[in-house]
Amino acid sequence: MPFNINHMTPVLFGANMSLRTGNRLRDLGITKVLCVYDQGVKKAGIPDKIISNIKALGIQVAVYEGVQPDPPDFTVEECAEVGRKAEVDGVVGIGGGSTMDTAKAANLLLTNPSPIHRYMGMVRIPMKPGKPLVLIPTTSGTGSEVTIYAVLTDSRDHKKKGPAGPLMRATLAIVDPMLTVGMPPSVTADTGMDAFCHAVESLTAGNANPNADMMAERAVALVAQYLAKAVDNGKDIEARTQMSFAATLGGYAFVDANTHIGHCIGHTLGALHHIPHGNACAVAMPEMLEFLAPTSPDGIRKIGMAMGLKVDSSTSPKVAGRRVRDGVIALNNRIGLRTLKQNKIQETDLDKIATVAAGEGLNNMGSRRPDKQDWLDMLKSAYAR
Repeated sequence: MPFNINHMTPVLFGANMSLRTGNRLRDLGITKVLCVYDQGVKKAGIPDKIISNIKALGIQVAVYEGVQPDPPDFTVEECAEVGRKAEVDGVVGIGGGSTMDTAKAANLLLTNPSPIHRYMGMVRIPMKPGKPLVLIPTTSGTGSEVTIYAVLTDSRDHKKKGPAGPLMRATLAIVDPMLTVGMPPSVTADTGMDAFCHAVESLTAGNANPNADMMAERAVALVAQYLAKAVDNGKDIEARTQMSFAATLGGYAFVDANTHIGHCIGHTLGALHHIPHGNACAVAMPEMLEFLAPTSPDGIRKIGMAMGLKVDSSTSPKVAGRRVRDGVIALNNRIGLRTLKQNKIQETDLDKIATVAAGEGLNNMGSRRPDKQDWLDMLKSAYAR
């Protein structure tokens, strides 16, 4: 069967690899760089060593420290303006998905006219390549360091949108598991389930393919084995390393296969209720996987086997769907993932959430398209837990 392989982002992976940032920027011919990060990463002291390393190579540094969660469009404009004024010839994003997406979009505006709205949504305007872009994740979930998307919040209608395509790829990703050691348990759980959702949605997508499946199955297995360990002990370097690898694998997988139902819910809950993205995607994932079992039995079986559940190639779709659902519920409970109720969602909110999620458009990439009642049924089931 025909399918695409879009893996063009090189990755430098391993403990303390972020201390090679200066060398890599020098190799790229960069003389003045914009470093992008948020206040949380700043307070943790993570950018300091990286920036010192960059400066030690004689490279000048400008900084933008105003990244916000679910990055609004106006912060991208602010970030780009800092880069323009400093006349930078490269960009480094240091942080989680919001930081990397901000850095991607701001980098686009260094060589293309504002506003960023011009490049959001389904309309595709011709764009020039940005400056060399290096992304350094500090969480283990989004996979944005290797994807072709920058997910932003449109302040005009509060919906998730953003530029996409080859020009959103990083020139280089530096994945240093040591930068994730300070993540608190709740952030570890949320971001880890984001990686899980990328993988399981890839395995059940209409675009699922053997290459993406290979990486997605490995990501599922790593999350099942190591996420709880990372939540329990943030200084477990093996767990942190394996979760960093799982996140990158999940990013590679969904670029080829795409996300769908889980991310429709994730984007909706993020936009309407500002729930952390990984939590928002995973909160109803058990019900969504069971819903997809009749039309994606092989994918569901692969998920079950990767998780170590009592599922094999002969397990019926119905039974596999139920066992995977129960397995994901158990994982969510084990890591303390917040439920819809714990996120202060009211039952009366579910109808609106279902309506908005149904209009997200991503679900047409899944193996089965839910109607409005299906969305509501899945959300009510998740709410009752």
